[in-house]
Amino acid sequence: MDKGTGVVTSVPSDAPDDYMMLRDLQTKDGLRKILNVEAEWVMGFEPIPIIEIPGMGNLSAKFACEEFKVASYKDVDNITKAKDKCYGEGFREGLMIVGLGAG
Repeated sequence: MDKGTGVVTSVPSDAPDDYMMLRDLQTKDGLRKILNVEAEWVMGFEPIPIIEIPGMGNLSAKFACEEFKVASYKDVDNITKAKDKCYGEGFREGLMIVGLGAG
């Protein structure tokens, strides 16, 4: 590649895939080893609330993952249900709580 940083953003507050991967990386040493992730890269980090969704709060990914009992980042069926809820409700009812003019 001639251009780009290779950086991909992660939004564990509102994206169930990102939330579960963060949790799995924080709790599964074997997964960190497989992916060559150092513990200090993930330990002690918590999602930063970005969007408030009525009935789901400001950490919709956590809410939906708990509601649909998502077991891990590999639990595709339940993550899909959680994503559908987060993204649908966020689009229809979500209120940005950070950024320019928020607050």
